[in-house]
Order: sequence, then structure tokens, then C-alpha cells
Amino acid sequence: MAQAHKVHLRIVTADAEIFNEEADLIIAPGGAGELGIQARHIPIVTTLKPGELRVEQQQTEKVFAVTGGFLEVRNEDEGSAAIVLANAAEPAENIDVARAEAARQRAEERLAQRAGNIDAVRAEAALMRATARLKAAERFRSRGPGSRP
Repeated sequence: MAQAHKVHLRIVTADAEIFNEEADLIIAPGGAGELGIQARHIPIVTTLKPGELRVEQQQTEKVFAVTGGFLEVRNEDEGSAAIVLANAAEPAENIDVARAEAARQRAEERLAQRAGNIDAVRAEAALMRATARLKAAERFRSRGPGSRP
């Protein structure tokens, strides 16, 4: 049950539930730009673009890399609730930086070659995913686990 000053957040993918806790503030990479969600936010449904999803909880911040999806915010009798239906989501502390960097470099090389229209679209999507993972990992590493926002 959500408290009046919290929003209950669930982050789910097709494979797993990644997060299911109360939050003071959610900062999401909305399709039209970054947006902040707190308790009693107006109900919305919006797309998410690849980027960092940040969750503030009692003076700490958790960071996730998401590769697109949807965010729904509802107000229910027991309080505010938000659900992220992500194509993929990964806690920043679990990101393999070397692997993400290699994926970014491969995508940049494919884009430089411009072999075909479909390849370019796939390479741009791969570049956005890798960049989102690297930014989330950098935020986590620069602040340390469970740090203040």
C-alpha cells in the first residue's frame, strides 16, 4: 500500500520484474523529454525513450538504464502508483561498462558505413541503447551506491 507522500513504482520487462518499491520521486526519459513523477501526479500514459530512469528514495538514488517502453501513472484509493513497461531495464550497478562501450563502438562503426537503410535504423537504436547504459553506469559510479541525488 502506497503512502500519501510516496508513489509505488514497478519496473517490469517481458522477462522479469526489475523493481517494486515506494519512491519519493521518479525521473523518467519520456518520449517528449525528461519528466518527474511524485505522489498525486496527474494520471498519464507516455512513451519512454532509451535513457536513465532515476528513483529517489529517502535521500538515496537508484539508477536504471531503460531502452524504451511505456510509463503509466495512476492515482488509486491506496495512493499513487506508476508502472514502467520497459523493452529492457537494468540496474546501473549491474551494467558491464566494457560490454556497453563495445556495443556503442560497433553501432558507431555501422552508422559510419551506412550499409543500408534498415541497418542504419538498427545501428541508431543500438547506439541509443548503449549510450543509455553507459550514462546510467556513469551516474552510478560517480555517485556511488545508495548515494544522495
